[in-house]
Amino acid sequence: MVANTASDAATVEPTGDESPRLRVEGLSKSFRNVDALTDVSLRIRTGEVVGLVGENGAGKSTLLKLLTGIHQPTDGRVVVDGEPVEIDGPRDAAQHGIAIVKQEQDVVPNLTGYENLYLGRIPDYARGGVIDGDRMREEAQQVVDDLGIALDVSEPVESYSFNQRQMLEVAKAFSESIHTDNPVILLDEPTAGLEEDSRDLLFERIAELRDQASFVFVSHELDEVLEVSDRIYVLKDGTLVGEQSSEEATESSLQQAMVGRETADEYYRVSRQRSVDGDADAVLSVDGIDRGDDLADVSFDLHEGEIFGLVGVEGCGKSALGRVLCGVDAPDSGSIRVRGETVEAESMSEMVDVGLGYVPKDRKSEGLLLYQSLPMNISLPSIGTDRVTDRLAGIGSALALIDHNKEVAMTEAAIEELDIRAPGVDTLVHQLSGGNQQKVVLGKWLVRESDILVVDNVTRGIDVAAKEEVYRVCRDLVEDGVSLVFIGDELPEVIGMSNRIGVMKKGRLVDVVDAPPGDKPTESELIAEMI
Repeated sequence: MVANTASDAATVEPTGDESPRLRVEGLSKSFRNVDALTDVSLRIRTGEVVGLVGENGAGKSTLLKLLTGIHQPTDGRVVVDGEPVEIDGPRDAAQHGIAIVKQEQDVVPNLTGYENLYLGRIPDYARGGVIDGDRMREEAQQVVDDLGIALDVSEPVESYSFNQRQMLEVAKAFSESIHTDNPVILLDEPTAGLEEDSRDLLFERIAELRDQASFVFVSHELDEVLEVSDRIYVLKDGTLVGEQSSEEATESSLQQAMVGRETADEYYRVSRQRSVDGDADAVLSVDGIDRGDDLADVSFDLHEGEIFGLVGVEGCGKSALGRVLCGVDAPDSGSIRVRGETVEAESMSEMVDVGLGYVPKDRKSEGLLLYQSLPMNISLPSIGTDRVTDRLAGIGSALALIDHNKEVAMTEAAIEELDIRAPGVDTLVHQLSGGNQQKVVLGKWLVRESDILVVDNVTRGIDVAAKEEVYRVCRDLVEDGVSLVFIGDELPEVIGMSNRIGVMKKGRLVDVVDAPPGDKPTESELIAEMI
């Protein structure tokens, strides 16, 4: 194993073939005299899967943007098949055999799968001003079929599940470089939000396609990086600080290189797990909930200060249940009671009014207004309440105006409480890191004083340190009397955080497992119930 720390970062020398498929030599990038990447060198050999890890801000995204031509380097060069190249943009990168699967889905929902697959290349299918849609559709279907992805590319993308949209992104990267021998596919958090079955399918495809392509696998999920990679590069503060063989590397060794210390045993802060009185009145009672093919006769109680985990394989219904609990989707039958009072749960606004908040699986499309300010996002659930609005006296109690001073005060309170790191209170949310964006989603419910939160994959796509911060926030909320329905795809996370864990299978809640400190269930025990 080649393992280096920050103290000897300057001596890091990539190992391997003298004629790699892709070579990065001394690559640096500065923005307004701030170094985002400094003297990074690495090599990708044909048929190799190379992991790339580091905390948010370590330089991973900058490196990927340099490789795809979105940014131009301040210094250094990119070499493809022994020839230095200048990459002027993503299409030019594809011509050199470099394509990317982006961290956040980049699809147009009202277009079909095949139109999304060839978006930006539609003129290639035009003759005499007429687009040959049949040829596009046939070739697109062939691409996904060859990859073993079960998609009907003639259907609009808005009809696809989250997992299907992510697999379409993978197919798009291959289609962009399909005419290049041995392309290099950059996978930027490709499993973020994927259920276990889809994740396993992606890993199978990567293994099968190694004789046709090379891969750079970027992920915060260190167990996945270790599973799929041959070698792993570690970035810290824009500098390459280590290279480790996946055969000898461990999550602990990678974490130590990333953050300069071992991650604490109390990663999930289990010592702060509250004891819950199961005989006390429930704050949320779910009784016999049905919804289409997604949910069947689901019942459980949630108590004050409890974290109730929900796990299950892809399509088990756990996310569908979360959407029903928060009024995003209405149940076909069954009842929901909040603090003993039956609610109709026919709209999200109704559930917000009775004290529920929702952190969706895809924060960027469902949980945030990315190009709006922090105050706009933080105050959104509170609009219409005296927390953020003023009634217009003498005109009618139904008329109100948003008080910007109240918005700002509310935002400052959330920033302080959750340690949201932003340049200023009026920062646009898209400028924040993933971890801070997730704190904004949590923050809007904190200031709304919601006492029941449904969180779906709350740490999706954020790094190790940011995850620890989110776990801290969740523990803080629980100590203040908030109760959580904690939906997750990562079993260690759900096990570590939960008081009890509900196991879902084919739309049914098939078991509820106690998870007290010192006697947590194992992953194997839960998996046996899930399948």
